[in-house]
Amino acid sequence: MKKNSEKKESSKYDAWGFRAFVGAVIVSVIGVLLAGLWLGGSPAQERARRIDAARDKSLQSISNAIDQYYNTNARLPDDLDTLVRARETYWVDSITDPESGEPYEYRIRTDTTYELCATFTTDSTVSDPRLTDPYAPPDNRFWEHGPERTCFTITARMFPK
Repeated sequence: MKKNSEKKESSKYDAWGFRAFVGAVIVSVIGVLLAGLWLGGSPAQERARRIDAARDKSLQSISNAIDQYYNTNARLPDDLDTLVRARETYWVDSITDPESGEPYEYRIRTDTTYELCATFTTDSTVSDPRLTDPYAPPDNRFWEHGPERTCFTITARMFPK
């Protein structure tokens, strides 16, 4: 009879040990998922960062095309459609916002100065080391913006001849 009761006690502890192990695994998996969300941000935050990065890229491409136009024609283009119509000469990534589909705002201020405006959803001024781009060009012209409509005043660059 003793053997039977020993088996029951042994299997009782084995079942408890197994349940504790499974519980520890579940807690560990949840912890890893939460740590991943904390480090990477939520999917919505990441999507907003990607869309703002696309805005930055488009504005940079528009600015470069305006610089090329200015160097070729000795004046600023009247509108962004001028650049699109001459796409073979002045390459532009996109003149429309990736989220709303509305064209970016472009205004001539002086003979050499213009404004490019866009509405951003994230704050690039947050100094979070996880979000810094180590490959950003040193003369990045589309610097800091808040989660709001932002206009950048830019002076057309003259290229050396």
